Amino acid sequence: MGRGATADLLTAASVVRLRGLARRDATARDELRPVIEDLQGTIDPTLPKTAAAEILGVSINTLDKWIARGRVPVVDVAGYQRARIPTAPLLALASEVSELKRMGEGRGLLAQAIVRLEQEDPQWQREFDQLYGENLDAMERGDLVKLDLNSFGPDD
Repeated sequence: MGRGATADLLTAASVVRLRGLARRDATARDELRPVIEDLQGTIDPTLPKTAAAEILGVSINTLDKWIARGRVPVVDVAGYQRARIPTAPLLALASEVSELKRMGEGRGLLAQAIVRLEQEDPQWQREFDQLYGENLDAMERGDLVKLDLNSFGPDD
């Protein structure tokens, strides 16, 4: 379990920095992996949107847009009134966003980060499959209906 919001934010920032270093330095990657996992394990498994926005380095409004588009997962957790952000995929995403910023990217960070994660990060792939797999399978089977957004009126 987490140790408080400030400690979780500090630890999350360290995890993001270490993930970036591991990505850039193949020789350190294997040594850093258990350290990253240990640190990540000390953070609450879900975080509020305010903490998630801070970790990602974006405004809450931007995070809300990403959530509304289904790009950032949220979960309902007993004991909390508001939906929360799962920590593991959040830190993976934050690491990619941070790396893209370091490389000088400034636009489309979320889309680029998600593409990179989908291609490279097995942990992200597992989390993504757990959160979205059922819906993606339904889409592949044709069980989902395509919406015509022009068919909606002011009462919808």
